[in-house]
Amino acid sequence: MTRPPDRPREGKTMMLSGKRALVFAADERLAETVARHLGKQGAQVWVSGLDTEAVEALAEKIHADGGEAHPATVDPSDPHHVREYVTAVASKGPVDVCFNGFELPTHAAGVGVPYRDLDPTVLTEALGEVIGAQFLTAREAARVMVPAGRGSIVTVASTNGSSGRPHTGALGAVAGALEALARSMATEYGPSGVRVNHIRATRLSSGPMYYENALGRPVTVDEVAAAVAWLSSDASGGVTGQVIEVSGGEHGLSEAVAARGPRRERHVELDLP
Repeated sequence: MTRPPDRPREGKTMMLSGKRALVFAADERLAETVARHLGKQGAQVWVSGLDTEAVEALAEKIHADGGEAHPATVDPSDPHHVREYVTAVASKGPVDVCFNGFELPTHAAGVGVPYRDLDPTVLTEALGEVIGAQFLTAREAARVMVPAGRGSIVTVASTNGSSGRPHTGALGAVAGALEALARSMATEYGPSGVRVNHIRATRLSSGPMYYENALGRPVTVDEVAAAVAWLSSDASGGVTGQVIEVSGGEHGLSEAVAARGPRRERHVELDLP
């Protein structure tokens, strides 16, 4: 159930005031965090996912933060369901933002398995599942954004799409494909005022992982969500077709950074494709 905010948020400058945002896979950690960031920045947020209880609980959190949220149960991989849902939201007002935080679990991606031993179906199924869901939600959002002459679509995946790391299974292929999809969509929809960008986030793991970056610390989910919020706002109005890396300087490390010592093991929150 949708409720108005408990309290006014006067005196704050909110970059997304008046915006209406779709957040798919909001029953997963990254998308949940993104939805809360968008809500705190003044957006009305339509949160959806397969776990009804989770998206309803998220809507309550956004409400408690002082925002407005509308929960729904939506399968982002079902073309009919996605179109029906987006059309219903658009019938009540413009759709300004679309974000899909669908995650590919490492156990389903063949991570750790050499390519010589990787079952080909792991790769093809992962590509079909993730790219399919991201394509569907972005396309349907663009379908209603184009007539309005504005909108921002943001996709996300890990740095595996450009790192060339070994034994990453389908993660690298999926991430690279998402980057290409975002760039192509940006070119196609740009003349209509619709922007499409991609976040290349450091791999945020639910278990221990080794990392090296220029900051010398893990990047947080909140930092990734803040980047999504910026790309969703008018402050990034001249930015489209770009891959924005949020990795703490994971690529292009200087010799000085690399010489700091052995890689350190840290615990952070989740997996991205």
